[in-house]
Amino acid sequence: MRVEQAVELDEGSPKLEIPWPAAKPDSGYFDLRDDPRAIARIEPARQHPPLRVFLVALNGEDSALATTRCRVSRREQSSSHPGTQEFSSEIVLVFAEMPFNCEQGRFEELSRRLAELLEREGGAEYLSVRLCLRQCRFAVASHGGFCLSVLLSARGATAEQAEMRWGLALARVQQALLFLSRVLRQQGAADS
Repeated sequence: MRVEQAVELDEGSPKLEIPWPAAKPDSGYFDLRDDPRAIARIEPARQHPPLRVFLVALNGEDSALATTRCRVSRREQSSSHPGTQEFSSEIVLVFAEMPFNCEQGRFEELSRRLAELLEREGGAEYLSVRLCLRQCRFAVASHGGFCLSVLLSARGATAEQAEMRWGLALARVQQALLFLSRVLRQQGAADS
């Protein structure tokens, strides 16, 4: 899997507001840790079972992470890979424990370790992931912090093949994040 890491922390970069105001019902922020049943209100999770599984796992009790936003898209490639289809998702992650979301170093470490794990995966010719450290604002806590955006893209000869490759790759990202979550929890227990 081809992995790119990015940092968008300059003043001109947009800051994600967590939670953000809903433009229409079922389009706002859903705290899946507090209300797991809210996943039924997330359209992409209803349409794409691999995303649903990912969201349930990453917002579960065993995870040190939480998701704040997810989007999916599909398009026909035209420039660098003519005739191919692409299926992609963007999932934004934060730490489940709010104080950790103020520590840029924790996100840098998470991104670095995740990149190391995903670079070992095959499929670099048709799978890519972009890990982007961004600033965000937590309205509930009334302070700024950080989040990690995970943009996963898969290409295929058909839309179905691209989506299937994306689903399999998303499962690998999920496994890597849950592994890192266990490591983070063990480190936290050792530090206390």
